[in-house]
Amino acid sequence: MKRNGIQRLYAAGLLGIMLILIGFGAAPAAYAHGGDSVAYSDLVLKDGVIDYDLRIDMYDLRLAVAPNDLDVGDFSRPVLEKFVNDRRDEVEDYLLGHIRLYADSLPLEGEMLSLAVTEARDQPYAEAMIRFSIDSKPEHFVLDYQPIYDDVDQWHVNYVTMSLDGGGKQSYALSFDTREVKIGEMSFARAVKQFFILGIEHLITGYDHILFVLALLLGAKSIKQILAVVTSFTAAHTITLMLAGFGVVHLPSRFVESVIALSIIYVALNSLFNKNNATKHNAPLAFGFGLIHGFGFAGTLSEMRLDGGQLAASLLTFNVGIEFGQIMIVLLLFPVIHYARRIRWTMPAMTATISIFGLVWFIQRAFM
Repeated sequence: MKRNGIQRLYAAGLLGIMLILIGFGAAPAAYAHGGDSVAYSDLVLKDGVIDYDLRIDMYDLRLAVAPNDLDVGDFSRPVLEKFVNDRRDEVEDYLLGHIRLYADSLPLEGEMLSLAVTEARDQPYAEAMIRFSIDSKPEHFVLDYQPIYDDVDQWHVNYVTMSLDGGGKQSYALSFDTREVKIGEMSFARAVKQFFILGIEHLITGYDHILFVLALLLGAKSIKQILAVVTSFTAAHTITLMLAGFGVVHLPSRFVESVIALSIIYVALNSLFNKNNATKHNAPLAFGFGLIHGFGFAGTLSEMRLDGGQLAASLLTFNVGIEFGQIMIVLLLFPVIHYARRIRWTMPAMTATISIFGLVWFIQRAFM
C-alpha cells in the first residue's frame, strides 16, 4: 500500500513537472510571437545569374537587425514599410553577412535588389530579392544559411527550393543542426529524413498540440479508448494537412490558431464535467478538432513553391513525423496519467492548468 502511494505521488509529480516545462516553453510563443520561426528560400539559376527570393518572418528579421527598436512589436503596415525603407542597408548587410552561396567551392558575390513587405501564413513577412552572378554553370552549389538561429530563435527553419536552368525543382529543409546544403547532390532518402525529423520537431515543440492530446488522454481510460482517440485525430488532421498543403482548402491562420486554443479548453473541460460520456464523445471530438489542427500542421509547408509530386512527398513524410512524435507523447503521458488518476485532486488540477493555457492562447491569438 505504501509502495502504491509513492508511485501515485511520483506520477503526479512527474506530470506536474511536465506541465510546468510546457508552460515555460510555451510562454515566449504565446506572448512574443504568434507563429513558428520560418523562412522560405527559392533559388533559380538562369542566364548566368542566381536569383534568390527569400521570404523571412518579419518579426524575426526585425529582432535580428534592430533588437532595440521600440516599434519591434508593432505590425501595422506603416511601421513595417518604414522598417524596410529606413533599415534597408542594415538588412542587406545582415542577410549577405549570414547567407553565403558557393559555386564549385568559390564564394559568389551577392547584392540585394529589393526589400518589401509581404505576407505568408497570414503573418507579415519580409521579401528580399538577392542576385548572385556566376561566370559559368558550376557542377554544384553550396548554400550556407546562418540567419536567425544564433541571435533570435534556434528553432528557426528555412524551407528551400532550387531550380537549375529549367530543370526539376529540388527541396530541402535547413534547421539549427543543418544550416548548409550541397544543392544538386542531396539524395531522396536524405530529403525524406529531413522532413520526417521536422514533423517530429513540429509536434514536440507545438505545445498547443501536446496539450490537446493530453486533454484527450484525460478522458481515455483504456488502451482501446486511446487507440480510438489517436486514430480519429490522426485521420482528421491528415485529411486537412493534405488539402491545405495542396491549396485545395484555405482557412485564415488567425482563425485556425484561435480554434485550436478553444479545442484545448473544450476537450479538457469535457473530460472533467462530462465524466460518464467523455470517453464516448472523445473520438468524435478528436476527429472534429483534428480537422482544424491539420490546418495548423500544414501552415509551414503550404508556402513552399514545390512541384506537385515533391509537395506530396514532403507533406506525407512530414505527416509521418508528426504521427511518430504523437505516439512518443502518448506513450510518455498515458502511464503517468493512469497512476495520477488515482489521486482525487489530480484530474481537476490538470484540467484547470490545461484550460488556463488554452484560454491565454485564445485571447492572445484572437484579440492581440
